[in-house]
Amino acid sequence: FTNSLTIAVINTLVSVVLGFMVAILLWRFRFPSRAVYEGATALPIVIPEICMGVAMMAFFARVGWPNDLVWPFKLLNITIAHIAFSFPFVAVVIRARLAGFNRELEDASKDLGASEWQTVRYIVIPYLKPGLIAGALIAFTLSLDDFVITFFTAGPETITLPVKIFSMVRFSVTPEVNAASTVLIAITVVTTVLALRLQGTSKPPSS
Repeated sequence: FTNSLTIAVINTLVSVVLGFMVAILLWRFRFPSRAVYEGATALPIVIPEICMGVAMMAFFARVGWPNDLVWPFKLLNITIAHIAFSFPFVAVVIRARLAGFNRELEDASKDLGASEWQTVRYIVIPYLKPGLIAGALIAFTLSLDDFVITFFTAGPETITLPVKIFSMVRFSVTPEVNAASTVLIAITVVTTVLALRLQGTSKPPSS
């Protein structure tokens, strides 16, 4: 459970940053290979998860990923795999929020002397706050209950809660399995409901 929470928290932080940057890039800029870049970013969403897991396992084997790292660095390969899988979902959520953004607010901020960073910090990010939180909750949920990608990238000393539950169920369904599954389901349901509420009830700021 500690491994799962550690991976989920790091995955959430990095995925929100990457998802935010990708969403801003695709929303604001136009460049020749934009369609190709957008399609490549969406691949982790549309391809089967088992293909993603096999691809990440082959990648780590190809680069010669070390297996003698100490905790928590030995969780780094799973974390990287989860980030590659999660941040496109965050980008989709944030970009959907950006679709209703009034560009006149950004122009007015710059006309009043604000720099690009000040505009992003005081205008764009506050507007995107519900989307950022919703994306973070989605990334946390995806990482916490992921089994397939983790199964292909985990080692014998980096077992997460879903992998542990799977190994326990192979022998028998015990009260420990029921308790662990209940905790996992409860956390997943709570975070999903919060993410959906933040997406559905958020209102754009008035000008």
